[in-house]
Amino acid sequence: MSFRKKRIIIYSAVVIVFFTAGIYIANFFIPHSEKIINRTQIVMGTVAEIKIIDENDDVSNNAINFAFKEINRIEKLFSTFDKKSPIWGINHSDNAKIKLNDELYNFIQICDSLWRLTNGSFDPSLGSLTLAWGFNGDNPSVPQQKKLNLALYNSGWKNIEISDKEIIKKKKIQLDFGSITKGYAVDRAIDIIKSFGIKKALVNIGGEVKGIGRSWKIGIKHPRIMNLLLSKIKLNNYGIATSGDYEKYFFANGKRYSHIFNPLDGYPANSSRSVSVINKNVMFADALSTACFVLGPIEGIKLINKLPDTECLIIDKKGIEFKSKGFDEFRVSNQ
Repeated sequence: MSFRKKRIIIYSAVVIVFFTAGIYIANFFIPHSEKIINRTQIVMGTVAEIKIIDENDDVSNNAINFAFKEINRIEKLFSTFDKKSPIWGINHSDNAKIKLNDELYNFIQICDSLWRLTNGSFDPSLGSLTLAWGFNGDNPSVPQQKKLNLALYNSGWKNIEISDKEIIKKKKIQLDFGSITKGYAVDRAIDIIKSFGIKKALVNIGGEVKGIGRSWKIGIKHPRIMNLLLSKIKLNNYGIATSGDYEKYFFANGKRYSHIFNPLDGYPANSSRSVSVINKNVMFADALSTACFVLGPIEGIKLINKLPDTECLIIDKKGIEFKSKGFDEFRVSNQ
């Protein structure tokens, strides 16, 4: 999903922030005895929230300032709308080979590894499909087959090569890292907060969340019933990311179409309603939640069960719950 400030996505999958008429920040999982500094900001097309528990207000506020500065930097770095963004430059370049700075080179190498790990289910080169379906604007619709075929032709990570800090782009591939950059931003923000010596903190960017220093309790949102939680879980030095068909979608002829595409046929994946993945690295969790959404509940759980230190909760299209072997270890017992 591309980031666009004009349109703010209001359905966050893992909720500490609830959206009703505007923004309501619920602190019902936070003990009143702890001193918390909490701040929110609209960024990456959603609401980002940072909570810090520390006795030194100046240090906490300074850490939050630098963390938000980094989140905003990442938004600009990966924007597909800002002409100053290197991703916009890659997407609109006629050159076959494009030089990458160290950060982008390392980031794209990780994306390449995740693409291979998930057998192509995570694919950040589907920007042409986003454009064809209109999810980059305010009025998405089912495209004509000819238009869809052309978008599918100009999609696919198999048309990307990485060599000597260069990206080699075949065809008119449009990169779109919206399925992984919020997780990346959460990880970077946590690293910055830690650099200030802070031991207890939580960062939430539109439902991609990581907590450190205590068992932060959060809720996984029901994919169909607003403000209803499927489950409460605890995070201590772990993160969680959720992909769902309710984040950005439209109805046509009685059918729901979401923004998460199957790279094989160019149509929105439809075998699940939501996928939540737990991992210490939120960037990985973010990518894996998208991959498992595309794979479906059976193959998605198989993938997660093969990975160390990774758990998953999937709600399929009928509302049936699938979970990985160790997911219940993160659940709060007194639900």
